[in-house]
Amino acid sequence: MAKTGIFNSLQIVKMVPFGIYLDGGDLGEVLLPNKYVPAGVKVGDVIDVFLYTDSEDMIIATTQKPFASVGEFAYLNVLANSQPGAFLDWGLEKDLFVPF
Repeated sequence: MAKTGIFNSLQIVKMVPFGIYLDGGDLGEVLLPNKYVPAGVKVGDVIDVFLYTDSEDMIIATTQKPFASVGEFAYLNVLANSQPGAFLDWGLEKDLFVPF
């Protein structure tokens, strides 16, 4: 079963113009955008991806490696503070929001 916040080995189920969809089991099909798709992959291949939620709470896959994942610790740079919390650089395109 695929889980967010960690790396998962997922099978490619279909290719679309903007990326590939992976079999996330109970999570449904998970999008891996084109910019992270390894060259030469095809439907049926299994690839290692990190799962996280985007700003619209959709589960997204990436081949980027975050500075820390669920169950790990890391010192992260604060990029911005706001009333509800802070945004941290964790090595992925989307900043990590930590509520106060």
